[in-house]
Amino acid sequence: MIDFKNNIEEILTRNDLGIYELMRYHFGLGSHSEKYFPYANLTEIFSKKFQIKEEIYKKIAISLELLNASFEVHEDVRNGNTERSKTESLWWKYGPAQAINVGDGFQAISRSILLEISDISKESDNIIQIISHLDKSIIEICEAENYELKLQELPLSDTVDFEKTIVNKYGNLVSNCFILPSKFIANADNKLRDFSNELVLYEKIRREIEFFESENETDSPELGSFLSKSKPLSVIIAMKEGDPSIKRELGEIYIQRVIDPKNINKIKELCIKVDSINKIKKLSIDHKNKAESIMSDLGFEESDKNKIFHNLENI
Repeated sequence: MIDFKNNIEEILTRNDLGIYELMRYHFGLGSHSEKYFPYANLTEIFSKKFQIKEEIYKKIAISLELLNASFEVHEDVRNGNTERSKTESLWWKYGPAQAINVGDGFQAISRSILLEISDISKESDNIIQIISHLDKSIIEICEAENYELKLQELPLSDTVDFEKTIVNKYGNLVSNCFILPSKFIANADNKLRDFSNELVLYEKIRREIEFFESENETDSPELGSFLSKSKPLSVIIAMKEGDPSIKRELGEIYIQRVIDPKNINKIKELCIKVDSINKIKKLSIDHKNKAESIMSDLGFEESDKNKIFHNLENI
């Protein structure tokens, strides 16, 4: 596998301006903090399978990691996450104004890295398609985040709302790992977006199950999202299928401006009463099976399937 950490460090040390120092901090460059590169790795796994040139897919992989960093930084500000990758989040250490600026900068650099493909390939039509697709996906992700924020203030939402947010946000980002390099494949498979959607629905539900079954309440992006009133699927099901007393108790918790951390265990108990955790376990398995079926159709070996699921754990 390519050492993407060194590649990203090279890009973020091209200039000595202070903003690049903050960008390097987010990636844990120059420190011993643990940082994963799941989008880059997924791009590499797919590209190797379909024999795409390394110098091309490496640009795409790095671009997507920088784009993801943009959304991570902004998400930490929005949800008040004080930690990211087991260290202080950027906004917590340097303030929200600096973090928002860095997030915007990451997005701009992401696009400029993609444009560097023109120095490698003369397939201008493919390059234009890649840039166009990236721009559309950024807009779709922003639309999904806007929809998610609106849902936070509504007393009730549906499983369709949950799925729509996940696939339009994370499914969109993951799909770029496959769709962007596929522009250099003569007969690209049209199932790549469906494949990405099944992967992220499986992973996000799996992670929710892990959160609900764990007693660990240390700060994390998942906890920050939970406290900012983004309703997990188990809560949506409990609000829909629970008896009047359960609906009332959950409603009283979610009517607050933010979720009081003291209420986390209460929410977990109410979801267990409705058996919503077991219900979403079945959904998670269904999405995993569908993703594996598409991987088989694409011709992935078992080892690559395992690598894909392993990298999903860090998106």
